[in-house]
Amino acid sequence: MGGPFVTLLTDFGTGDGYVAAMKGVLCSRAPRATVVDAAHDIPPHDVAAAAWTLGQYWRYFPPGTIHVAVVDPGVGTERAILLVEADSHLFLAPDNGVLTWVLRQARRVALRRLKAAVHGETVSTTFHGRDILAHAAGLLAAGHATVEQLGEDIRELVMPAWAAVERVGDGLRGQIVHVDRFGNLITGIQRHQALESVGAAFTATAGGFRDIPGRRTYADAQPGELIALFGSSDTLELAVNGGSAAERTGLGRGQAVVLHPALKIEG
Repeated sequence: MGGPFVTLLTDFGTGDGYVAAMKGVLCSRAPRATVVDAAHDIPPHDVAAAAWTLGQYWRYFPPGTIHVAVVDPGVGTERAILLVEADSHLFLAPDNGVLTWVLRQARRVALRRLKAAVHGETVSTTFHGRDILAHAAGLLAAGHATVEQLGEDIRELVMPAWAAVERVGDGLRGQIVHVDRFGNLITGIQRHQALESVGAAFTATAGGFRDIPGRRTYADAQPGELIALFGSSDTLELAVNGGSAAERTGLGRGQAVVLHPALKIEG
């Protein structure tokens, strides 16, 4: 019987041998593990992009999967390395916000950080992905250590400002956290937050664009119409039917989006 799945998410690209080095460590410690390349083309140092990408796939792997995410501008500093359990999945990642969407999506979470003594024979100050995270993932995948042995409990971790969603009057304000290849402007406002705060009927405001109508799906809009809807990630996005909302509006990551209850017209 094979070992567990181990997914790898990095900003390393594939041309410099960094990903292969991590795989070498993993295969040496857990030769039966199935290593899956989730993505290695995250823009360099882009924690928000990595967090979004991780949030799109982790739930679709089987329980027991170990997810390693290494987008780590703070490598070599005093920032912690997390060992988090979420809905029967394990996550190894720097404490810099890369687990933001995992923590919002999961129902059961146990927070730990990796003990300082958990590392390979040598530790480069610039390559913790190889010498610490891949090493720890290999130990866990091979069953040579448990999360209790490798981690220590913590109460808090880094939650970045870009993930904040707040009430404003009778509305809800978040910001664009991702622009996908179709030009959809995806925010951090989750469907359940919108239902609780503004209800199922809504409009949106972003930049100079007001009264953007809420729709159920792209095809409910006229061709070229700018709309707001909840996409496959269950977060609010601005989209254009048959086009790019990013090109149409000129908006991008960091732009505020406010969700309003739709006005009721009395008959």
